[in-house]
Amino acid sequence: MNLLSAVHQLAWTEHPGIWLCESCAILWLVVRAVRSPWIQVGVLLMLCGLMLNALVTDANAGAMPVVGMPSTLHPASPMWRAATPQTRLAFLADQAQLELFSAGDLVMLFGGILIVAICLHRTLKIESSLNCKRLRWILRKMNRHKTWLGKAQVS
Repeated sequence: MNLLSAVHQLAWTEHPGIWLCESCAILWLVVRAVRSPWIQVGVLLMLCGLMLNALVTDANAGAMPVVGMPSTLHPASPMWRAATPQTRLAFLADQAQLELFSAGDLVMLFGGILIVAICLHRTLKIESSLNCKRLRWILRKMNRHKTWLGKAQVS
């Protein structure tokens, strides 16, 4: 395990409130810095998903429960554990029926997809606009060249 993931795991399991505040502050700064309302919606969705995951993790003593986890599956980290009848907020936990995603994961994923889609759309729109400008420039040059050739042939 590398240092960054070890620090992340320690911060999440030992001090989830601090980790959550840090993550929220970073996402909030992104919301304030970006002027696009759709990207802001995407970031806010990611923030909501993060908060849902933090809520269920905090309610279950710093571990994310997994509902329907097969007994043959062993989590890679102590951050996850099989859900029990005592699990709090089990509907927000990771679900085996959802390929081990939680509701928070899906909300974060949707927000991320929205951000990527908006950025990709803008990039393609700008590229398309540049291509149209290039094409107009080429056509103008060709038209001037034809006009010049036509005048040269008449003389």
